[in-house]
Order: sequence, then structure tokens, then C-alpha cells
Amino acid sequence: MKFYSYVIYSQESGDFYYGYFDDLEKVLEMHNQNQIAPTKGKGPWVLMFSEGYDTRMRAIRQSSFYRSVKGQRFLRKMLNF
Repeated sequence: MKFYSYVIYSQESGDFYYGYFDDLEKVLEMHNQNQIAPTKGKGPWVLMFSEGYDTRMRAIRQSSFYRSVKGQRFLRKMLNF
């Protein structure tokens, strides 16, 4: 099974959300249907970036990295944001 770390963005609220899941399409749909508490009512959400990993733990670590200062710099450079 493959796991993904991902970054989604809501232009309406200006918020980013960093997470991990095993099905990107499903999790994006869940965010947009207000089924995930931290993003509820802040959408619509758009997938900005994702990376696939063979283990859940690696996806969790990468998602945590995105939240760090170094991770924020990486994403800004990668996404031209």
C-alpha cells in the first residue's frame, strides 16, 4: 500500500493544510465535504503538492516536515508561492 503526504490550499480562506493519507482523491473529497474537522468550513480545497511513500511513518514524517520553517521554505520555493 502506498501512503501520501500532501499539501492543500484554500484560496477563499488563504489557509494551507498538511496531511497524509492512503488515497489522495478520497481525502481531497473528504476535505471539500467538510468531513475533516481542521478544514471544516474553510474550503474549497485544492491539492497543491503530494509525494508518495511506501510506509505510513515516512508519510507522517514528511507531513510534519512541511509544517516546519525549513519545510515552509521548501514548499514556497517548490510551488513558487
